Amino acid sequence: MTAGASLFSGWSVITSKSPILSVFWLVVAFANVAFLLILLGVEFLPILFIIVYVGAIAILFLFVVMLLNIKLVEIGENATRYVPMGIVIGLIFLYQIYFSMDFFGDQTLSIQNVNIVEYVNIHGVTNIEQIGDLLYTDYWLYFIVSSLILLVSMIGAIVLCLFHEESVKRQDLFGQIATEYTRTVRTVK
Repeated sequence: MTAGASLFSGWSVITSKSPILSVFWLVVAFANVAFLLILLGVEFLPILFIIVYVGAIAILFLFVVMLLNIKLVEIGENATRYVPMGIVIGLIFLYQIYFSMDFFGDQTLSIQNVNIVEYVNIHGVTNIEQIGDLLYTDYWLYFIVSSLILLVSMIGAIVLCLFHEESVKRQDLFGQIATEYTRTVRTVK
């Protein structure tokens, strides 16, 4: 079910006409893949997917879309131009997948020569708990410095996206606070 949803959201990323919807479907695809990794028992990779891909790259795409102000007419005109190259790349990809799998060899696994070692959690602590313990105790200074760098970059992106038109009247809070009460209010008799 989740694999089908991730395939559908991946297809929707490619076929969506609006760049905003395309970024939305990309976030949905990353969330589905993270959920699949959680179902497989991998702990660290889904959190990394959500933080890095959804939190950083998808937001970066949204900022780029907002800055470029892409028109839907331009997207519709150029969509069919890339179809032949997309088909060629897709066929190369399928060719590599087909021959990377061992279709011509023996399909059965011989368990006789394989030493199976089971993972035993001696301390009863998961990988996420160990990473969190290291991150918040030994490397706390690096964590705070990286969060400050991300905060400054986020503020810089917001300042770059702000667009002030001269004809639009804006509210001047400092000017309103600095006005004197006696000069603004008149009593009428």
